[in-house]
Amino acid sequence: MAFRSLASMKLKDVPTFVKTVVTKDNVSKNTWSFLYNYNQKYIQTGSIKPVNDVMMTVGLLGYAVGWPTEIRHLKHAEEAAKHKGEKGDHH
Repeated sequence: MAFRSLASMKLKDVPTFVKTVVTKDNVSKNTWSFLYNYNQKYIQTGSIKPVNDVMMTVGLLGYAVGWPTEIRHLKHAEEAAKHKGEKGDHH
């Protein structure tokens, strides 16, 4: 993979490198190559790995999508506790 050489590059050279490597054709070719190899290795052999991969992906995406809401609720609860302490505990 071409991105392994990024670690040894100077920061100013990275944008030029990325522009030359990340093209529509390269991304398309690499994506289809990955999917073909994945199909040959796991799906055609009847492996359980694709099911595991789907479950992990759905779980991680669900967590990533829900994270901002959880942070918002946590901040709101912290603010409510802070204001409750300022006003006293008489409800």
